[in-house]
Amino acid sequence: MTNPASKLTTWSWKDALLLIIAAAPTLFALWVYERLPDQMAIHFGTGGDPNGYQSKLAFILLISLLNLALPLLMKWMPSLDPGRKNYEKFQGFYDLFRLMMTLLLSGAFFLTLLYNLGYDVSIEMWVPLFVGILWMIVGNYIGRARPNYTFGIRTPWTLANEEVWRRTHRMAGPIWMIAGIIFIGVSLIPAIIPPWFAFTAVVLSILIPTVYSYLSYRKLSQSDR
Repeated sequence: MTNPASKLTTWSWKDALLLIIAAAPTLFALWVYERLPDQMAIHFGTGGDPNGYQSKLAFILLISLLNLALPLLMKWMPSLDPGRKNYEKFQGFYDLFRLMMTLLLSGAFFLTLLYNLGYDVSIEMWVPLFVGILWMIVGNYIGRARPNYTFGIRTPWTLANEEVWRRTHRMAGPIWMIAGIIFIGVSLIPAIIPPWFAFTAVVLSILIPTVYSYLSYRKLSQSDR
């Protein structure tokens, strides 16, 4: 019988692709290192103006480590999950999520480098756009996730009852998609949809499924008595 843990950690071309994507901005940063300012703008306000700075060496080291570690951690962590056998049922979605997270971090890394090189880069447009696309993809596929302790909406009630897990994730899907659309709206039409609205949407996309999982668990528990 195949060991689920060994199957999850088997290296594939997808894993190699993620590492290439993650390494690309680091290689670019090394190429343009001498052209970067000693103090780089790394944090931006809602209007797109920089309000946080860090030395270029520290920034490149920290972000490169984070960017390279993420694909490896997301590859390795499910093998330690008590529910690892369930990953086979939504492996395609999980792989897509790993790809999108790697693209998001690498994209943000590239944008920060380009901004500091003097290019006219709209951070306040591209970052919410990337996040919105990620949120919509998760919302579209999250109903496929099966019980585990690493990925998904993990509340005490979803982990205690498989039916609560199923109901909560199916209910959360449309909410996450709406939140993603709002994020994209903030990116493309900020004059109509303010940034605080996107923040509220994200909070609700987390809070509503959490409350729902409790109510669903309570209802099922009462019906079993």
